[in-house]
Amino acid sequence: EICVVDTQSVRIDRFGEDVGYTKRVLLIYDGIHYDPLQRKFPGKDTPPLTLFSSSDDVVLAQALELADEARRKRQFTDVNRFTLRCMVCQKGLTGQTEAREHARDSGHTNFGEV
Repeated sequence: EICVVDTQSVRIDRFGEDVGYTKRVLLIYDGIHYDPLQRKFPGKDTPPLTLFSSSDDVVLAQALELADEARRKRQFTDVNRFTLRCMVCQKGLTGQTEAREHARDSGHTNFGEV
């Protein structure tokens, strides 16, 4: 089972939950990137845990807490509302839709987040 924790909406999208998998992995999504969630054991010389039992709902609650903390700290990218600047002509843009349209119309593809 794959669980994707969205930091902007603080929700979990579950894939394969109806298949009967016994293990799950968790990914955190910040609007652009997916990163694996892992549990580290302080003071122990063991690798971090990245594969969890699919019946472990505590880990899902912990993942939601982590996502909520990231949301409160605004550690996500809202691709529909972020502010961009075309680094070629310096035109200001809002969101990925305007950036795509500008790239299509002008041929410019170098953007920076403002």
